Amino acid sequence: MNNGEYKTRQKQAILDFLKNNRDNHVTVNDISEYLEKNNCHVGITTIYRYLDKLLEHGAVRKYTVDNSTSACFQYAGPSDSCREHFHLKCEMCGRLIHLDCSHVSELCNHIFKDHGFKPDMMRTVFYGICSVCAAKQQNNGGNI
Repeated sequence: MNNGEYKTRQKQAILDFLKNNRDNHVTVNDISEYLEKNNCHVGITTIYRYLDKLLEHGAVRKYTVDNSTSACFQYAGPSDSCREHFHLKCEMCGRLIHLDCSHVSELCNHIFKDHGFKPDMMRTVFYGICSVCAAKQQNNGGNI
């Protein structure tokens, strides 16, 4: 195997992981751990470099919460539909829910009209607990 094939295999493994986890926000560490478990040794720098290229092409979205938390990435695919809705992130299971709701545009209009601020839907994430985790929590007396 020549060096070019190896790099292509690395990139494909990263892209496959992102596609298979398209409903989740994943960190570089998540990607690295998956690759190591599957005997595809890729350095952290290489992962960041490839993610940067995917970001440039719009194939991946990047989410940052603050300066102390690792950035998260999500496969965007060929469409740009995430520019048109907010996201809900479950703090218990990590599930990412696309909020496709007619009230979202009403909320954005209200925020802009009454507060002079235009939210970036692609980067807006509401954190909380999904209905599945809330039901589990309820069934366990508030504990999971």
